[in-house]
Parts: sequence; structure tokens; C-alpha cells
Amino acid sequence: MLNRKIWKKYRKIIFFIMFLLLGACASPMIPPGSVSPLPTSDADLFRGGLSYMGSNGQPADYGKARSAFDTLVNTYPKSRWRGSSEMLIRLIDECQSCQEQNLLGNKTQSDKNKLLQENERLKKDIRQLQSETARLSQENEQLKNDIQLLKNLEIQLDKREKMYR
Repeated sequence: MLNRKIWKKYRKIIFFIMFLLLGACASPMIPPGSVSPLPTSDADLFRGGLSYMGSNGQPADYGKARSAFDTLVNTYPKSRWRGSSEMLIRLIDECQSCQEQNLLGNKTQSDKNKLLQENERLKKDIRQLQSETARLSQENEQLKNDIQLLKNLEIQLDKREKMYR
């Protein structure tokens, strides 16, 4: 009976202590797709890097993936995952380079479109100026003809005046 009383009294404390001991022995929970701060092996680093490459609908984080692969290459030089990690590092670098070139290409294309529009506007302005120049040339010729007529009339008037004197 005394044993039962003690057991009831200390049962919660004993379960709590057992729970703490079991928790201390368990491995830490690492969320899926993340690299443990202290990886236990090269395979863990490689899997962690692959998980950052984007899977199961998660977006890719190439910076973290590259970092994991770099750590594997530098920490485990004789790993069987080293070659694959180096290849993935090169692919990540090429992918980022292509993305930068694509952004430049889009900017270049928009600049090209702006220049083409400007070129068309300038061509239109040139056509207007050419037509205006042609019109002004005709007007100039007409004025020259009118001046010549006026000179001829003046000469004729001078001749008439001389005749009447």
C-alpha cells in the first residue's frame, strides 16, 4: 500500500524524467530541404544541396545549394559525391549566368525597340522636311520668275518714259 501511494505520488515526475532522457537521446529534427548545421557525412551535404535545388513544389535556392556543394567539395575532397557536386556547381553558375544574360537581352531588346521607333520618327521628319524643301524651292523659283518679270516691266516702263520725253 505504501508502495502504491509513493508510485501515484511520483509517477508524473518519473514520466517527466523519462521523457527528458528520451528527448536528450533523440536526434534533432531537421526540416525537409535544409542542411544540418553540422552534417554528419558527405551524403548528407549532397542530399541537402539537392533539396535546395527545388523539389516538391518548393522554389529553388541556388545560393544555398551552391554553398552546400562547395562545403562538400572543400570538406570531403575524396568523397564519391565530389564530382557530382562540382558538376552541379558549374551548372548553377551557368544557370545564373544565363539568367543575367537573359535580363541583358531583354534590356537590349527594349533599347532596340526604342531606337527603331526613334528611327521611324526621324524618317518621318526627314520626309516632311524634304517635302517642305521641295515646296520652298518651287516658291523660290516662282519668286525668281516674278522678280525677272518685274525687272522686265521696269525696263519696259523706262523705255516708255524715254519715249514720252
